[in-house]
Amino acid sequence: MANSTRETSEAVRRTIEGDAAIRKGLARGLINIRALARYIQRAEGDAHSLDAIISATRRYPVRTASAKQEGVARLITKLTLKNKIVAVTMKNAPEIPTLLAKFSGEIRPARGENLQIISGVDSVSVFIDAKNLGKLTAAVPHRHIVRTLSGLAELTVALSDAALTTPGIIGSIGTEFAMNDVNVYYVLSYGPPHSFLFVTEEKDVLRAYQALDRLGDAKT
Repeated sequence: MANSTRETSEAVRRTIEGDAAIRKGLARGLINIRALARYIQRAEGDAHSLDAIISATRRYPVRTASAKQEGVARLITKLTLKNKIVAVTMKNAPEIPTLLAKFSGEIRPARGENLQIISGVDSVSVFIDAKNLGKLTAAVPHRHIVRTLSGLAELTVALSDAALTTPGIIGSIGTEFAMNDVNVYYVLSYGPPHSFLFVTEEKDVLRAYQALDRLGDAKT
């Protein structure tokens, strides 16, 4: 148990920020700090002394953190998942807009088919259902395609109008993902309604959904 104060504080932070219910319980004074410290100690394999964990827990600004996360939770109006997504990145050559416009005519949104496009200075990324990958590669010459990522999923987070003037939303959602080991490949934003679309691996998307769902449960 020779870990530094900084390492102990980091272990406490990981536990508190990784569980919205713990944050909420601490903010309301409903959780016994000593009992929580024992829980953290066991989870960390007795790497920290009980007294050090208790001290770090008492120092943690839980009311500030909890209030911030609760504020974001109140803005979330809907969570939506979509699996079997492929991301294709291509060079932003002069003919690409015309080729993608032709390809988009083959997508049927009314049938739930997916098409998202992000255009940058040097490249364009296209997000489609895996079943339509053949159509895209037939429309765009192979020489333009830089990378294809499969086995992806989308988590769409719809927010209330108040989100437009609320700072720190993307950071707070990112914290929830980081604390739950969710790796985000891309982030898209559009509206109305104001929404963020997070592209992750399929193996991570349910964990991402559950992290934000728990955040919503803890606000009541």
